[in-house]
Amino acid sequence: MLSVLIMFLAAFTALAVPVPTQRNLVNFVDNRVRVGAQALPVKAQEKVFKIYPELKSAPPAYRNHYYCPLAPAAVVVGYILGPALSALAVGIFLFLGLAGPFFGVHAFAGGGGLSYCYEPGFGYLLALIPTAFVAGMITRGKRTSLSQLLGVAGGLTVTHLCGLMYLFGSVLVSYLINGNSAALSWQPWVFELARNMTWYPLPFDVIAAIALIGIGFPFRWLASTLSAPDIARAASAAEPSDAVPFAAERLESIEYV
Repeated sequence: MLSVLIMFLAAFTALAVPVPTQRNLVNFVDNRVRVGAQALPVKAQEKVFKIYPELKSAPPAYRNHYYCPLAPAAVVVGYILGPALSALAVGIFLFLGLAGPFFGVHAFAGGGGLSYCYEPGFGYLLALIPTAFVAGMITRGKRTSLSQLLGVAGGLTVTHLCGLMYLFGSVLVSYLINGNSAALSWQPWVFELARNMTWYPLPFDVIAAIALIGIGFPFRWLASTLSAPDIARAASAAEPSDAVPFAAERLESIEYV
């Protein structure tokens, strides 16, 4: 249930981040440097502007877009719970998003409801289940940096491939059902939507997923302990008994010598 709560929090998190194009990122860094320099105390400003007079000019404008970290949340849930439980947790979240409005629960930022299935971007939400499963499968029983990076790569690849397949598949279905006239209205913006939902968020998905996995390791240990307390207790109880024969064997060897 805590993992479902993580998905809820991610769904209602919107971060203003710069659009990840080369020129826009350069303008963003330039803007932040100039704003920071102009916020310095007067004496410090004089020294900085004497060395870098170009920092006096107005900061350049840059474009932002709002980023929702649902895909990284699904990856870290898979890392914490493993493949089966994480897929179940994310599935509960999606069920609450689709059926929740009937019970006064709104899991999606746009309100939720069955009408979400007709949205061309719904594939990115539906892909969260296999995202968590794949990330959990890759990192199951492993805690190396390589397995974590592979879990991030595999999970996010599933998210965006499934999302794009659903997006272009919905265009194809619209074309087959409604004919050319309806499909033509999709064509000018379908690639723009794919860019906005895959190309723009992907760098931030990678950064957020790596950061969340680093934070999520203690929760992974806690989840494994809580989900199998008898196994953990048996393992801890077995350690002293295993040490006794070893100590006796050492004593016998010392007496023999």
